[in-house]
Amino acid sequence: MRTVTDPRRCTTTVLCMVLAWLFATPLLASMTGNVVLAPASVNASGIEVAPLATASQSNQIQGIATVLDPQPLLALAARLQGAHARLLAADAAAAAADAQAKRSRALYQHGENTSLRAMQAAIAKAASARAQRAVARADQIAVRSGARPQWGSVLAALASKGPQALSDYADGRASLLEVVLPNGTRMPTGKTIRLWRADGSVLTATLVGPSPRTDAVVQGPTFFYRAAAEGLRSGERLNALVPLDAAIHHGVAIPTAAVIWYAGQPWVYIETSRGHFQRRPLAQTRSAQNWFEASGFRAGEKVVVRGGELLLSQEMQPPPGAAKPAGDGDDG
Repeated sequence: MRTVTDPRRCTTTVLCMVLAWLFATPLLASMTGNVVLAPASVNASGIEVAPLATASQSNQIQGIATVLDPQPLLALAARLQGAHARLLAADAAAAAADAQAKRSRALYQHGENTSLRAMQAAIAKAASARAQRAVARADQIAVRSGARPQWGSVLAALASKGPQALSDYADGRASLLEVVLPNGTRMPTGKTIRLWRADGSVLTATLVGPSPRTDAVVQGPTFFYRAAAEGLRSGERLNALVPLDAAIHHGVAIPTAAVIWYAGQPWVYIETSRGHFQRRPLAQTRSAQNWFEASGFRAGEKVVVRGGELLLSQEMQPPPGAAKPAGDGDDG
């Protein structure tokens, strides 16, 4: 490879650069985070801007919500109800058998019309009834003890009231969700969270209680929430926005349409003056409708809501007169 040193070619290159500057090419200047376009180019490219509006929100964190199949919980409620019913029946049977054994013993001791064999049979029956009651009580304890590690104290207590206490889940009027938060997140303070689906629709869910389980991947704390069914399907995953405290932060709302991604980071372009655009990073705090920024932006500033990708491509172009990479010259 050889370097081109032809003086005539160098003169022609410089002249082309000067003419391009004088006749105002669409990209007049470009440097890191800044793009300048001629007014005519702004109009022709269809770039649109919108003023930033004020917004306020509490400290929030993003989580992942999964719609749970309610059948295991309903089956647990049925087992708990069955165990409770068997214990009640065993209690009644044991009480009746004990009373009968007591009467038989009293009659026999007073020499009345009861044989020794009848008294012994009554006592044996009472002992058997008490044993069955002990088995029923142990069965109920076992079912209850298995419910808490899987469903937590709140849902376990609800299930202990029987399937009728979970009729909304059984009938499809409500959905049960498990929300996992990043590892190290503290207990949410609010009772309500927002969820958004892949199609952009927004739902709200109400806190039921902590979940004793953890996500195999995130390894963070999990919580159960209840939401109106809204066509949710078992296994469906949704993004969740969970408030962490009651403190209110003030800032601006960034439209989702304005956000572009570059190098794994969300950015927006702000029009600082006519045709002058500045790229700014976003903190990754978002909701279903927009992104919230507490600093770095002012209400009323104009954000690019259409054409951000075009500005990024222009910004990434080398500035006029930049040396070509080695190897771009002619080979001889």
